[in-house]
Amino acid sequence: MTRKKISFPVPSFFYSFDTNAPFVQCTMCNGELQQFSKYFIEKVFKQNRVLNKSEIVYEYAICESCVSSMTSEISNESKVAITQLYEDYSENFLRKLDYLHRTEKYTIDSWIERCSLTGKEVRLCNEYAVNAIIEDGRIVYEHTPIVISDDFVLKIQEVLSKETKDTFNNYRDKITDGSPSVEDLIFSPTPGIY
Repeated sequence: MTRKKISFPVPSFFYSFDTNAPFVQCTMCNGELQQFSKYFIEKVFKQNRVLNKSEIVYEYAICESCVSSMTSEISNESKVAITQLYEDYSENFLRKLDYLHRTEKYTIDSWIERCSLTGKEVRLCNEYAVNAIIEDGRIVYEHTPIVISDDFVLKIQEVLSKETKDTFNNYRDKITDGSPSVEDLIFSPTPGIY
């Protein structure tokens, strides 16, 4: 049984790094996020081993409409492969969700300390992504927030068709303005894609 808790306010972890305030516009269409009942946030981090801390590489907020549009551009082959990959790791994922909901750990730190699929601690990841769903200005604790480790991103990359990789690269370039500092990172899946 899926459990869901909607909490207010959105944790500052999911604020824009540049403004230290909640996101206000969709990164893709520039629409005002408050006009959408649901939107998604993704933040991608890289470990700075010298300072022993995670540093943000890029982030974005995307409305439900744009996620739908992006999802429609994923090849059927990739959709099947991604679904199968998530199913292969579903036991770990469901166990984590069950524990967090059963113990009512509705603080962001509890949800983002490990990869939701592999269990790898984020401090051991070279790179990782954190995704969340925001509904009516509140964070949704359900299947998200979800953490995707560098190991799992590589597994996703292995199963994507060339067509889908190209599509994701185009989206990543739009989000990051083609910044060379993120050229080796895959545009990891948003919550709406899986």
